[in-house]
Amino acid sequence: MNDAVSKGEFAAIIGVTPGRISQYLAQGKITSAALVGHGRNAKIIVERARADLRLTLDISQRLGNGIDTRLDTDDDMPLMDRRRFSDPEPDELRKPSIDHVIKQEKLEQIRRANRNAAIADAQTAGQLTTVATAREEMIRMASSMLLTFEGSLTDFAAAIASTFKLPQRDVLHLLRGEFRKVRDKASKAAKLDADNLPDAVEAVIEAEEIETIN
Repeated sequence: MNDAVSKGEFAAIIGVTPGRISQYLAQGKITSAALVGHGRNAKIIVERARADLRLTLDISQRLGNGIDTRLDTDDDMPLMDRRRFSDPEPDELRKPSIDHVIKQEKLEQIRRANRNAAIADAQTAGQLTTVATAREEMIRMASSMLLTFEGSLTDFAAAIASTFKLPQRDVLHLLRGEFRKVRDKASKAAKLDADNLPDAVEAVIEAEEIETIN
């Protein structure tokens, strides 16, 4: 057999695993003269590689691995049977190992903990709050401003009465009546603004992102 085949096919021909072929290549027991191409896509010239292994493997290795006969003669195993021992099927390649799954779960747990910590830090720093709290704060601030202004009506009335020579009591009564109208309008406007707040507002919070876990 003078054809060049893949490493997996050559492994099936001589009855060893593809990993064993990689070892033979790394150890120089299959020489570069038996290869066509380079790297992962390199092909193996069957008869040349067999000749290399007959020279480089001692008899105990050949008998121990059960490949002595296959190094000396062609193997008539069909190509489909050879491939059964060679490259893994696509489904096998796609199937994640248990170790990989466990690491991914741990990685997601760490990422979730980092996100929760970043959210907690933002809340503590006042950078993040609930919409309900924001509504309450808007109404509280509006009410506080109105109360402050209402408390100043007496001073306003005294200034107006002194300037225009009017009874302070009458001026204060007028100011309070007008202020009640303004207060009612302002309270309704503040409540409407608070009610119109969206249920959620997008916020960007930076958290440490871990890409891999050992």
